[in-house]
Amino acid sequence: MIEEFKKYVDNYDLNNENIKLKYNHSLRVMALSRKYAVKLGFSKDEVELAVLIGLLHDIGRFEQIKIYNSFDDLKTIDHADFSVQQLFEMGLIRNFWKKEEDYELIKFAIQNHNKLKIPNINNEKFVKFAKLIRDVDKIDILYLLCYKEIITTDDPISDEIRNDIFKHKQASRKYAKNDNDKLAIHLSFAFDINYDICLKEFKQNFVAYCNLIKNKKVFQEVINEIENYIDERMVIC
Repeated sequence: MIEEFKKYVDNYDLNNENIKLKYNHSLRVMALSRKYAVKLGFSKDEVELAVLIGLLHDIGRFEQIKIYNSFDDLKTIDHADFSVQQLFEMGLIRNFWKKEEDYELIKFAIQNHNKLKIPNINNEKFVKFAKLIRDVDKIDILYLLCYKEIITTDDPISDEIRNDIFKHKQASRKYAKNDNDKLAIHLSFAFDINYDICLKEFKQNFVAYCNLIKNKKVFQEVINEIENYIDERMVIC
């Protein structure tokens, strides 16, 4: 599986920092998927399926950066939908997984890993895998953000984003009007961690990320709200 993935990524410019970033992110999310699938009691076959989803969840990113030179989904293409297109319309999935009976589940989990909400469907198994990839992806996104320069200004956080945070909802990217809004959206990921067992590692990355924010005045109220939410939930679980 990993060798096939490496072979695929070799088709792209490995000197491109964005290609390297997504390659390494994919490997880390794969490892997190295995770690938490085991902790959650997934069967052996389910663990391997979760590992595959973790590895391939962002596979459309490579072609996205090649075509658009951007990871901005709102200005280019939804990368999860594009990943599904590459895997299933272009037939790439056959290089990684032969069991066609799992294709709809794989497609559902990958297509919905970046959406604001998981669609309301009556299929517990599909939802189980979708929840896992969403959780581990967010854990690693915050980890990654701790290694990027954090740009903040004195701009207030938009009302729509603040309202979502104080309603304990993941804020929507469509409301982002400035860099502070984008940062606040990352913080709001806390409200979409589905499995309690994933919350501890998410909190570690959340705290590290918050410690890098220079202009705390703009963010302190929302940080306090989110930290209280996380702490209260961790006590309960």
